[in-house]
This record gives sequence, C-alpha cells and structure tokens, in this order.
Amino acid sequence: MTDLGTAPGPREPTSAREFSGPVRTALFCHAAGFTGLVLRACARRVRKPLRVFAPDLRGHGGAPPLPPGADWSVFADDVLASAAPLGPGPLIGVGHSLGGTALLLAEAAAPGTFDLLVCHEPILADPAGPVDDAFARSADRRRAVFPSKAAALARYSSRPPLSELHPEVLADYVDSGLTPDPGGGVRLCCAPQDEARVYRTAASCGWREALGRVRCPVVLLRGENSPVVSAESLASAASELRSGATRTISGMGHHGPLTHPAAFASALDEVFDSALFRPAPAPPGNTFRNPPTNDVGQVVDEY
Repeated sequence: MTDLGTAPGPREPTSAREFSGPVRTALFCHAAGFTGLVLRACARRVRKPLRVFAPDLRGHGGAPPLPPGADWSVFADDVLASAAPLGPGPLIGVGHSLGGTALLLAEAAAPGTFDLLVCHEPILADPAGPVDDAFARSADRRRAVFPSKAAALARYSSRPPLSELHPEVLADYVDSGLTPDPGGGVRLCCAPQDEARVYRTAASCGWREALGRVRCPVVLLRGENSPVVSAESLASAASELRSGATRTISGMGHHGPLTHPAAFASALDEVFDSALFRPAPAPPGNTFRNPPTNDVGQVVDEY
C-alpha cells in the first residue's frame, strides 16, 4: 500500500475577522495547480459571518507530493481529513474546479460531512467523451524554477493567464505556491508534471457514480464567459443530485474566484441567503429565484 503522507492542517484565511452572533464554518478548496491561500481574498470579502479554512490538496502548496498512481480519491481523502477537526456542527464546502470535484467525491464517500456544497465549475469530465489534453499540455510546458519569488511574480504579472488574477490572489499564489529549490532559487510546489497528471486523470475519478450518493444540497456555479464548463453539462450533473441547483455568474470565466474575488464573494452571499436562511428548503431540483442582473458576479441565468 502506498504511503500517501499526511496533509498539513488547513489555513484559516478569516482568522483576523471578528464576528458577532452565530458563525458558520466553511472549507474552501482550491483548483489544480494552486493552493488554499489563493482563496483568501474571496473568503475575506464574504459578508456572512463565516469562519473559513482552506487546505492545500495533495501535491500542492505545503501538502505532501502526489505519489505515483494516485487518483482523485486522494483529494477527497484530503477534504475529509481537513473537515474532521472542524466538526461537529454545520459545515459548508466551497470548491473551485478540482476543489469542487474533491468536495463532491468527499461528501459521496462520507455522506453527512457537509450541510451545503457550492462548487464553481467542478471538473466533471466525461470518460466516454473526446479527450481534451490542452490543460495538461499547458501544464507540462510550465516553467518550474525561478531565481526568486520576486522574479516569479514579475513574470506571472506580465503573462496571461496568471496576469489576469487579482493582485492579492497572485501575490498569495507566489507566496504559497513556490518553495526553495535545492539548486538555488525557488520552484513550484506543484510540479508541472504532477499538475498535468491531475488533468489527465480527471475523467477516471468516478464523479458520475458519486453524484447520486451526495445527500446535502449542492449549488453548481459556472462563469458566463467560461469555455471550460458548459451550462448543459452543469445542468445534467445537477439533475443527478438529490438536491441540486445551478447558477451562471456574469462577467466571470473558469477562474472567477481568483480573478474577481469580491464579485465571487458576493455571489456566495447570494447563495448562502437562498440556501441557508430560508424558512424552508426549496424542493429538490428547484433553482434559487433571485432577480437576474447583468452586473459582474450576479446571477444572469438559472435553470
């Protein structure tokens, strides 16, 4: 049996906030190639009293490396290990891309861990569909070593897609996503070949079988401008959940939580208002009926 190591405890991006009244707890899970810290800018902008924890998933940031042959179940294990010390009590999961899929897999493996999941563009790749290797090829080409974090930040700030990240997010990524290299300088914590492997194993993670075992309400989000996740595929996934709803968020792409953290935090507040503060839950499969707007970070389509 492969020793997967022990992931470090999750950071608490909201530790400096002071709350009055009831406070809910949430686990924020990051996308492939990133770290838990990149979600700090969003977590700090959520208006609801929310104590947020953000782990580094295996192979990312300060977590142990991905062992050979590991599949996406290891990310679900990381989610459950991070969630365990946060209970008992209501727990919210918020995930971006890989992080959204990891939350779904974790709740399916241990139903009742979460009371609500909000997943922005979870990776739900069809194992029977055509293989799009673009993300993996891009990851394979990533530069792994830099003279310093300052040099990495300068390079990332001048080249898309990382130049499109909010400045706070990019600074947190550089701070938490690079580590001293034995040969001098700094290197990516998530090695390019490991990030590529994450993308190439996405379709085999068993997400479709997992959806039917998820018992808590789930809100699936997508960015209006995203080419990664279609409205149709998200609606299809929601139909397989016991209590699923979908929202399209205006002005965002796949990396909306990282490019527009304030607007994404506002969208989360809308979801929390709908899902957590209603006198009675909506029937399974219903959508949340807030008036559509076309401002960045607001709902423009519901189904």
